Amino acid sequence: MRGKIFFCVCLLLCGALAVCAWMTHRMRALSDTFYLEMIPADPRALLMGDYMWLTYAFENKAERKDAKLCVVQETRERKEGERQEITQVGVFKLNAEGAACITVRYEHGRYRMPHQFFFQEGTGNKYANARYAAVRKIGNNTLSVVGLTDKNFNWMK
Repeated sequence: MRGKIFFCVCLLLCGALAVCAWMTHRMRALSDTFYLEMIPADPRALLMGDYMWLTYAFENKAERKDAKLCVVQETRERKEGERQEITQVGVFKLNAEGAACITVRYEHGRYRMPHQFFFQEGTGNKYANARYAAVRKIGNNTLSVVGLTDKNFNWMK
């Protein structure tokens, strides 16, 4: 009898974990992509492999307290050969007026947001010109880094 109860509890826990993972993945896939301006940082770690430590531009300007980031729509022109394309890009700006805002908490000497971007070992040179971190909003005030872009918002792959 104990074995059956243990099996059922384990099955329920695995199911709950799978549902939570699926909901997070779905929320991340359906949310809009926004961009946070970065400043250069050291991309190496001895124990964890190659990764980039993300330092955001607003962290230098902000006083060491909770920051309010708002999405500002920017129109940028991209020229690809003869074709010109106008794109709308949402950029998070500190203390700006915008449609969507999030509050980033300052706790224990740093802001509570993703500061690491991992990449395959030996490919760090292609991320040297990264200017913006592409983030998606998951949850109320939680961001997830999905990639890096250059100054023209071209994805680095």
